[in-house]
Amino acid sequence: DTGGQYLQVVISVEVEDAHLGDKIKTYTPKLRNNIIRLLSGKKASELLTKEGKEKLAGEIRDQMNHVLAPGAKEDDAPVKEVLFTSFIIQ
Repeated sequence: DTGGQYLQVVISVEVEDAHLGDKIKTYTPKLRNNIIRLLSGKKASELLTKEGKEKLAGEIRDQMNHVLAPGAKEDDAPVKEVLFTSFIIQ
């Protein structure tokens, strides 16, 4: 719950397999839905700190890997890192 505040997050993902782009496009609606649901459960105060953003990036990465490669071990997961290119809380 952001307490009625506005949250806008733009992310980029780091992957090792360049061919993963097509799979990401296929699963975009599900990925977007899962990320929005994840964000909707966060309080603004949780996201204001560096640690909060790092935790969120890890949770998004895990969520994406769960959709793109269910059951993959961390070393074999397709999404290696989530990078915020924009992060606005108003």
